Amino acid sequence: MTRWWRRRAAEEGEAAGAQPQPRQGQEDGQESAGRSGNERRLVGGHITLTEVTEGRPEQEIVRVELSAEEIHTMRARSAIDTLGPEHPDALTAMRELAHVLLSVPGRGEEAVELFQHVARTRWTTLGDRHEDTLRASVELADALHTTGQLRLAETAWRDTFRAQAETLGRDHPDALRSATRLAAVLEDLGRAPEAEPLVRDVLERRIRQLGRDHPDVLSATNAHAASLLKCGRHQEAERVLRALVPRLEDRYGRDHEKTIAARSNLGAVLVRLDRHAEAEEQIRAVVRSTEATLGPDHETTFTARNNLAAVLHAQERYEDAVPILRVILSGRVALHGDDHPITVATRDNLANVLIDVGHHAEAAELLDRCVRDYRRLHGPGHPRLRAAEERLAWLRS
Repeated sequence: MTRWWRRRAAEEGEAAGAQPQPRQGQEDGQESAGRSGNERRLVGGHITLTEVTEGRPEQEIVRVELSAEEIHTMRARSAIDTLGPEHPDALTAMRELAHVLLSVPGRGEEAVELFQHVARTRWTTLGDRHEDTLRASVELADALHTTGQLRLAETAWRDTFRAQAETLGRDHPDALRSATRLAAVLEDLGRAPEAEPLVRDVLERRIRQLGRDHPDVLSATNAHAASLLKCGRHQEAERVLRALVPRLEDRYGRDHEKTIAARSNLGAVLVRLDRHAEAEEQIRAVVRSTEATLGPDHETTFTARNNLAAVLHAQERYEDAVPILRVILSGRVALHGDDHPITVATRDNLANVLIDVGHHAEAAELLDRCVRDYRRLHGPGHPRLRAAEERLAWLRS
């Protein structure tokens, strides 16, 4: 007697690894690594059709390879059809599918819709202060930020932070993480002076809880230095980073991601202080470190290269900066999608350098796209939108 069945194997896994979240470029094209999160390693699998005959070894007939997206889509659909869309197991399957879709360019909106369904259902069935509801709220807020829906992300992070502070306490690690994420959204909205007190408060609370040498305190110190940089308080930021970088090198080594983030921020500060030769040396070293440890297509590497282009631009070495920015733009389109805020900021940076090179037609085409994207992301009157509109009007006149 022979029978057939399906068997799934080699399914996805997760690996924790700190990765700076995408951040928008600063007005002069510099970027800084101020926060980190978890990077999910998504692995596909396969379905095998196998023949089993009595008295004979099992024989594989065909194997169908599946992506992580396909595996989690099948799981979610099966759970919804079998259990209903509000069953806890179906909600878990939808959460996992949403995390996968969030990593696929062009699928972010679908991921947000899934996270919204999970959050609404948790709120309705468990209440707004249940731990599962708070977890769903964090995932939704983070997805909104990741997909560039910044104003919605600000509202979501404010609500989540308030609920966690009231339920868990202002010093709870989850509340501190949400305060940091809220500050990151405010910075991406161009409101760095509002973000800095939040980042400083997180640092002070972590110091009181953990002491000055704890890894979380070192990371929070770097985040505060990045916030000072965005506020234009460059000398303060340099003092913090000059003290922080040696401590990170002693603890982790020169090429560890935490050390790289602080070294990158120091390079950006030196550019702002017009110490260009020192800045270029620092930033080129950071680029070498990120390429060696993370690879050429990692977001942290793109950030380091962008800062190198910024220091070359500051030295009026425009022809050297253009090819670097072209590679970054291409890489970020592939990594984040064409409409993501950090892709838009890179396109804006490239347009600025092209103006200085004299390639006005291409610059105007890029800026026209930036104006539409900034209007969508920020609404009317935002400083980045106004700056892009003014440059575009000048080119067209």
